[in-house]
Amino acid sequence: MRIGIIGLPHAGKSTVFSLLTGQSPLPAKGQAQTVGIAKVLEPRLDRLANIFHPKKITPVTLEVLDFPPLGRAGKGGDVEGSLLAELRQVDLILHVIRHFEDARVPHEEGAPDPLRDLALLDTLLLLADLAIIEKRIERIADEMRKGQRGEGHQEVPLLERCRGMLMNEQSLRHMALTAAEEKSLRGYALLTLKPLLLLLNIGEERLGNADPIWARLQGKAAAPRTGVFRLAAKTEWELSQLPGEERQEFSRALGLETLESPLILRRCLDLMDLITFFTVVGEELRAWVIRRGATALEAAGTIHTDMARGFIKAEVIALKDLEDAGSMAAARKQGRVRLEGKEYPVQDGDILTVRFSG
Repeated sequence: MRIGIIGLPHAGKSTVFSLLTGQSPLPAKGQAQTVGIAKVLEPRLDRLANIFHPKKITPVTLEVLDFPPLGRAGKGGDVEGSLLAELRQVDLILHVIRHFEDARVPHEEGAPDPLRDLALLDTLLLLADLAIIEKRIERIADEMRKGQRGEGHQEVPLLERCRGMLMNEQSLRHMALTAAEEKSLRGYALLTLKPLLLLLNIGEERLGNADPIWARLQGKAAAPRTGVFRLAAKTEWELSQLPGEERQEFSRALGLETLESPLILRRCLDLMDLITFFTVVGEELRAWVIRRGATALEAAGTIHTDMARGFIKAEVIALKDLEDAGSMAAARKQGRVRLEGKEYPVQDGDILTVRFSG
């Protein structure tokens, strides 16, 4: 899974990138660069480690791309530039919005205005999708004029609906789509259909204080596949560099019980409608993600294609049942471990052992 971090110049997105990956972004060269792998915080791994005592623990990881500021790319009207083409390849867009004052980091529009900045990039993404949709409609019309009546004409009503939404300045996330319609649009990699996390990057002075901008931004979370998050990125980065006890002391002084940045990736998984399951093979305890509603056969394929090809059954136990039993041996004696077939819908937190041939 790939996350694309975007924002206007000086929004602080590079700091967010560093918090997620523990790395500094590479210098921008006009295109996004795959420069970071982020480990997803998963407290359940610690709970399972207390039961299995593995030598190796492997969390879920996500690929993170830090994009050069899109505000500059949008000027001049070229909404189909290389940056947006590359952005189409990510699975979720993380939009960092500036809400802090810093005279050393001037805002290109003068004073920071989070709602204005959000609207600017929203418009950029809407225009990019509109260009794709209109180009496809024109191509189908041209084919029909030439008597080439392929399957494309069947897409026209759906594409017209998309165009109507975009021209009304609404993202395609607001559209009610059937599974067949979603599949039909998938090949276009439309930006306003992708899950979106709006991250309000606040200054330290706003911690613990009422914030009307944050209250208004939270209303955006009502849209499908859209989430909001508030983070004092610079402050959290500085705290993350301190030793453990010192970090806790300064965090409490600022009103933070714990660092909030590790929760960003969990929010991303939720927006992508992904769930986590676990495996214990040999000395390794590992977390995996699959789409919500995926079957045991799909989970087996996520682990290894050979497992899906030779799938027989899956031993399944819920985390709570395992914790109540205390061990897998005890869980088996108590009948808590179930044998499930390939159509079993995997549940969040399941521990799977796949039986397969070959």
